[in-house]
Amino acid sequence: MTNDQNFTPEASPASGDNIGRLLRMAGPRPVAPHEREERVKEAVRAQWRAAVRGRRQRAWLTRGGFALAAAASLIVVFGLLNRATIAPEPLFQGPVGHLETVVGAVKRIDTAGREQPLRVGDTISGGELIDTGVIGRAAVRLASGSSLRLDHGTRLRGLTDSVVSLEAGGVYLDSGGAGTSGTVEIRTRFGSVHDIGTQFEVRLDDEEIRVRVREGAINIDRDGQLYDAGVGMELTVDASGEWSRRSVPVFGPEWDWILAVAPVFELEGRTLDVFLSWVSRETGIQPRFVDAEDAEGAPQVVLHGSIEGMRPDQALDAVLPTCGLAHRLDGGIVVIQAEGP
Repeated sequence: MTNDQNFTPEASPASGDNIGRLLRMAGPRPVAPHEREERVKEAVRAQWRAAVRGRRQRAWLTRGGFALAAAASLIVVFGLLNRATIAPEPLFQGPVGHLETVVGAVKRIDTAGREQPLRVGDTISGGELIDTGVIGRAAVRLASGSSLRLDHGTRLRGLTDSVVSLEAGGVYLDSGGAGTSGTVEIRTRFGSVHDIGTQFEVRLDDEEIRVRVREGAINIDRDGQLYDAGVGMELTVDASGEWSRRSVPVFGPEWDWILAVAPVFELEGRTLDVFLSWVSRETGIQPRFVDAEDAEGAPQVVLHGSIEGMRPDQALDAVLPTCGLAHRLDGGIVVIQAEGP
């Protein structure tokens, strides 16, 4: 024990020998109870498993992050490639139609954004926009032969000779007259209106599209969902796809605006029956002769002069008296008879 008491660590030439002597002096440590040993082992194993899971998770997140970033990059690149390789629909090469009538100030805006006033006889090309403004109206004869009329506050773009895009306002289409070929499509943000040899009006605002059918039938195609309407019906479809249908008259004040912009009828040399057919198509009223003899003689009555500047309903007052005939309106019928003595 004396030698152990005289020991100092600083005096030892090797620290390893000192540690060994201290361990020998301490003697053997008591053996830990078995239960405590198992608890320690389990705690160590739990820490090890947690550490391994953490490393794996970090590795997965890193790889997943790289994968997501790569996928996002591919999407962006694919989108850019798509934008670079998918060309826009080419503009229609050729005239969409020409202007037959202009009331007030009407302008066109070409594909470069240039504006200029429109005049009777002007040709409308593919992609050009017609803007009637607050007071303007216009009638366009499409290259397909159909008559298309634009009310106040209308913006319409000609896409082809049989397809137009209505951006605002109201239009009236007569695609069933003589000399027309094929059908016409009017595209709007609420769907596309297709005619079936008919006369109809399309109105567009921020909330809905409204179509009134005067003759024939139409359908509205909204993302594959079809809505249809026949003569004397009004069909309304809103932004959510909700729709309604009701009966409307095919003549009267609701249709007056189209008479103000009706194309000029060349009266000189035409027969009375042709003139009455034109009036009927424009106004929606049907002629009826009181005397069958007058009706049979109408194709032989040749007319002379001009009715330029007159609405179709006003033209009756100017033309029939020159034929020795008088008329009166009875609802949707114009009753025609010989003037009295």
